[in-house]
Amino acid sequence: MTDLSKLSPAALRAAMRGGTSEWGQRASTQEHVGYAERQTARGPNYVKCSCGCKQKAKYRAMFNGICMYEGCELSVHRFIKGQR
Repeated sequence: MTDLSKLSPAALRAAMRGGTSEWGQRASTQEHVGYAERQTARGPNYVKCSCGCKQKAKYRAMFNGICMYEGCELSVHRFIKGQR
């Protein structure tokens, strides 16, 4: 079972909407609720965003507690919205 007190606010909202069964073990962009989360500190080791904006990939698209995509904030939100 997932400890809800350790989840970020965005993860907690997604967990309450989609449930916590298999949280962090299995994720599907079609079955689970997606949310955006800022990357943890990586120093200068950020990769470039794949959308072509030449920014650093500082955000993650998370589904059921698992990262499915990395990119700039705009591309991550577009990815999550496109999976509905």
